[in-house]
Order: sequence, then structure tokens, then C-alpha cells
Amino acid sequence: MREKYILRKKAQNLRDQIPKHEKKIHDSAIEDHLFGWDIYKKAAVLFCYVNFRSEVSTMGIIEHALRTKKTIAVPKINFEKREMKALVIHNTVECLEPGEYGISEPLESCPELDYSTLDLVIAPGCAFTHRGERLGYGGGYYDRFLLRQRNLTPTTVVCALTYDRLIMEKLPVKDNDIPVDYLITESGVKFAIKEQV
Repeated sequence: MREKYILRKKAQNLRDQIPKHEKKIHDSAIEDHLFGWDIYKKAAVLFCYVNFRSEVSTMGIIEHALRTKKTIAVPKINFEKREMKALVIHNTVECLEPGEYGISEPLESCPELDYSTLDLVIAPGCAFTHRGERLGYGGGYYDRFLLRQRNLTPTTVVCALTYDRLIMEKLPVKDNDIPVDYLITESGVKFAIKEQV
């Protein structure tokens, strides 16, 4: 646990130190790689995190999905029950409100996603490995969500948005830490588990 805490702080500091103008360029490149990716183009139903602080920005991605008539769901977290639901939004202005820690969340009135239809999950994280191993923020919300989703629909693709500098050689992962299938960084879309031995 101590090792994860130290690595998490190190990764967040690395991300926080990216100059704003450089981050904007990287985020735009990540968007371009995502939008040109066949899996994204073919996906009709998406689940995407809403960015917070220095995470890769996703508001442009959510807006793009809405413009291109995709079904887009975003996280609603219940901290008491320690669970995360995916609620469908149709508009970023009318459907989102500040939640815990100031992170935008969907209104309770938004419908819950039919998880059996989910094509693509866009997940956040502090750091990753080339094998797709993911260091989250410590709450386990995405690991539990992804495990449930993989058991329900194994064909759902999971990708993560990150910066090249946050891809590490190794991370202290456990069996219940769910890896992602692809990493999308400023330099392109990278296979994770699928190409690694």
C-alpha cells in the first residue's frame, strides 16, 4: 500500500508539472488519435470519465460523442456504498453538476446505462505500464466497475488516456487490479495486453 501511495504521488506530481500550453497540445493530440481510432469510430455506446485537475481533458471527447450521436455515459459515484454507476447524458450543460471534490457528475435524474450495450470504456489513472496495468486513485471504483463489465460483456474495449511520461516499466499491481486493453497518449494509440508477452 505504501509503495502504491508513493508512486501515485510521484505520477500526479509529474502530471501536475506539465506546463499548461504543453498539456493543451498533448490533450489535443490525444483527442485526434482517439477520434481517428477505428474502435472509437465504430463504438455506439461509450462510458467516459470526467476529467479533474491535471488529468487528460475529456470534455471535448464527451462533446464530440454527443455531436456524433453516440450514447455517452459518465460516472456517478456513491461514496457511502463505494460504487460507481454510469449515467447517460444528452448535454454537458444541463446534465452535469459539481459533485464530491468538485468533480462534475451527472444529475441523479439521468438514466442508468444498459451495460450490456457498452462498446468502449475510457478510463482514467495515475500511471500505467506498457502491458496495460493501471495505477488508480486508491478507491477501487474503476477496478470493480471493469471487473463487473468484463464478466457481463467481455467484448467491451477498455482504453485509458495518459501521457507518455506516465507509462512506467512496472507497477505494484494485484490480481484484482484490472488492466486496460489500449493506452492513448500524445504519441498515438498503443496496444496494451494484446501485444505484450
